Amino acid sequence: MASMGSGSIPMFRSLAPRFYKDFFSCRQTLQRQNYATTPFFKRSTAPPFLRKASSPIFNTTSKRSFTSTSNKLTSTSSAASAAESVAASSKSSFPKISDKIVAYWLLGSAASVFGIVIFGGLTRLTESGLSITEWRPVTGSLPPLNTADWESEFAKYRESPEFHLLNPHMNLSEFKKIYYMEWIHRLWGRFVGLSFVLPAVYFVAKRRVSKPMALRITGIAGMIGFQGFLGWWMVKSGLKDDLFAPGSHPRVSQYRLTAHLGAAFAVYVAMLWNGLAILRSHRLLSDPQAGTQLLDTLRNPKLKIFRRSVAGLALLVFITSMSGALVAGLDAGLIYNEFPWMGQGLAPPKSELFDERYSRREDKSDLWWRNGLENPSLVQLNHRILALTTFASVIALSIYSRRSLAVKNLLPRSAKKGVHGVLGFACLQVTLGLSTLLYLVPIPLASAHQAGSLFLLTWVFVLGSRIWHPSRTARLLKLAAKTQGQQLSRKVPEAARKL
Repeated sequence: MASMGSGSIPMFRSLAPRFYKDFFSCRQTLQRQNYATTPFFKRSTAPPFLRKASSPIFNTTSKRSFTSTSNKLTSTSSAASAAESVAASSKSSFPKISDKIVAYWLLGSAASVFGIVIFGGLTRLTESGLSITEWRPVTGSLPPLNTADWESEFAKYRESPEFHLLNPHMNLSEFKKIYYMEWIHRLWGRFVGLSFVLPAVYFVAKRRVSKPMALRITGIAGMIGFQGFLGWWMVKSGLKDDLFAPGSHPRVSQYRLTAHLGAAFAVYVAMLWNGLAILRSHRLLSDPQAGTQLLDTLRNPKLKIFRRSVAGLALLVFITSMSGALVAGLDAGLIYNEFPWMGQGLAPPKSELFDERYSRREDKSDLWWRNGLENPSLVQLNHRILALTTFASVIALSIYSRRSLAVKNLLPRSAKKGVHGVLGFACLQVTLGLSTLLYLVPIPLASAHQAGSLFLLTWVFVLGSRIWHPSRTARLLKLAAKTQGQQLSRKVPEAARKL
């Protein structure tokens, strides 16, 4: 008996199943280890199918997956080393798509830029932009704290052309009002820079953004710094009397004002577009089959004209806004305050529009473009023409989206809503523009008109983001759809065997 029992032990031992070491660990522990070694992007922000396809660790919730993994790995040490190597490589690499929190941060930054653009317009309308005559990025963050400091700042302002020609009777209390307007504008600009650069460094360092998005964020940060330089470059032009005619209204250079506003618009659009792109990628990847079908529909050649029209409309709205900056820089809105007439006709006389006094060359070769950029009459006429062209283009785009059966059937519902939004903001902007002109540029209407241009540009880009075909996201969708199909094909036989 003893000999039989001792001889049968090896036989039973050989017949006994060999369990993997982690079989004796509780499932909660295994899941916690899996969660700790999985990169943040793959465990929280990626869609479920993308997480399963790219997870470097075996799936502990499936017994079959656990068994197959244990058969492949021959020892615990090899499994641990493989997991550590994959986790290390994932920490040093960028994710495929950026985290949603990055999109919300970009859109919040865009909202802050929107606000500072409108407040900057108020600063110009209230003649407050030239109240601070120095540029001190660090020490200028604090306003004057005592009477002596206020007297010092007021003395510097009294040396400027604006004080001599426009505000010779201004007292200290009146100076404080315009000073605080400009100080808030500059402080807001510093906030925009810090609230963008510091989170950008964090998101890139923590690999919360994709590699292309990291490069774009770096470019936006550089644009913000350049925008600060343009702001001071603009203000500096108003502190010298050699840039405007002697005895005329002191103002900053209309060229520098346009450059400053154009750079602000570019920063805003870059933040808006990239934030919307991240959210759209997540939305498409949440359902790869539906996302692939949507992008295939948007690639239809019949929508090519519509997509190009939206891109051209965005450019037209931007150019019209910049022509409005020229109107503001020259105070051209204070002349010909009637519509559609300008004097005795639809346009002033040719001799007024192309005045030789604006030419600076003997051969008059600069007559056309200098009048177009420096003559208030021609600048206002150009802005009217551009505004009417933009409005007509919006109406034509709206009609095309409704009357063309191909476009009507292929456009997604969100894009149709975008067309309605563009049309609504275009009508609102035309109403604000006419009201501003007819009522001799009151501050509330002028500020609302500037905000309306940015709202219109915003909605055009929103529409563009809904019909844009992201090639990189399309490649990820194809990979995700393929992975999801493979997972479903594996689950079907397993379910059949269980039945």
